[in-house]
Amino acid sequence: MTRQDIEKELKELNNRLDKAEIYFKTLDHCEVDDTKEYKTLKKIIKRMAYLQGLLNEMEVQNA
Repeated sequence: MTRQDIEKELKELNNRLDKAEIYFKTLDHCEVDDTKEYKTLKKIIKRMAYLQGLLNEMEVQNA
């Protein structure tokens, strides 16, 4: 993956997080943990953390 690929995917995932925030604000807090959407959200966050780690590693290697 190139730096541009990572940055593009991070931007797309961030947009999905923004939409998820709006969705979850409308739900009752007690029912959130059991939803398919919440599990998907956790996967998105893990992917973003991984990609950010890759990006940071690339910046350190290029420094």
